Formats: sequence, structure tokens, C-alpha cells
Amino acid sequence: MIAKVESGQKMADVARQYGWNKSRVCTILAKKDIIKKTQAAEGITKITSAKQISAIHDKMERLLFVWINEREMIRDVTSMPIIQEKAREVFEKLKEKTPGSSSEDLEFKATTGWFTKFKKEGL
Repeated sequence: MIAKVESGQKMADVARQYGWNKSRVCTILAKKDIIKKTQAAEGITKITSAKQISAIHDKMERLLFVWINEREMIRDVTSMPIIQEKAREVFEKLKEKTPGSSSEDLEFKATTGWFTKFKKEGL
């Protein structure tokens, strides 16, 4: 994916090829130097980890969206800190259930930037 974008393909086209949104591709591209270094040192393992991160992250966001909708239906409060905490919790649970994903490399920080993108894309 990194090579495709570096060779001149549009990020939106690459995201579509992988079935990801553009923000996910941006996140991976932002870490491309680390991925390339680790990939060279560890071989194919890091690519699998990047795919695992993305798959877990996508599933977490879908589950989080459902959770938020359920809370809104019962008129419960869904502030940014509450949503961020739930996102971290869901990500960790999904990571535990995903084979080979217990690595500390698979981490998710529910930052304000992540929340802003999540809110813009889904809420």
C-alpha cells in the first residue's frame, strides 16, 4: 500500500482497493518510516500486524458506533471522554480475541484527533 501511494496512485484509490477509509491510509502512511524499518528487520510480520491493527480498529469503530446509537436511543450521555474510554476498552477486548495480536505493537490511543475523525466520519 505504501509503495502504491509513493508510486503516484491517489490515496483515495488505494484506500478503495483495500476497503479502508482515507484516514486509515493516512494513519499508516504517517507511520511508513517505522513500518519500513520494522519490515526490513522482521520480514513480513509487520505487514500482518498493520493489517491486524486496521481490522481491529475498523471493527472497534463499527461496534462503537452501535454502542453510541444504543446510548442515544435511551438518551444517555455520550461525551468525548466516555466515547474515548469505551473505544480503548473495545479495542483491547478485540485485540485479546484476535489470534497473534497480543503484541504491544498493536495499540490504540483514543486521541482527540482520532475522536474528531471518528465523529466526522460516523456520527
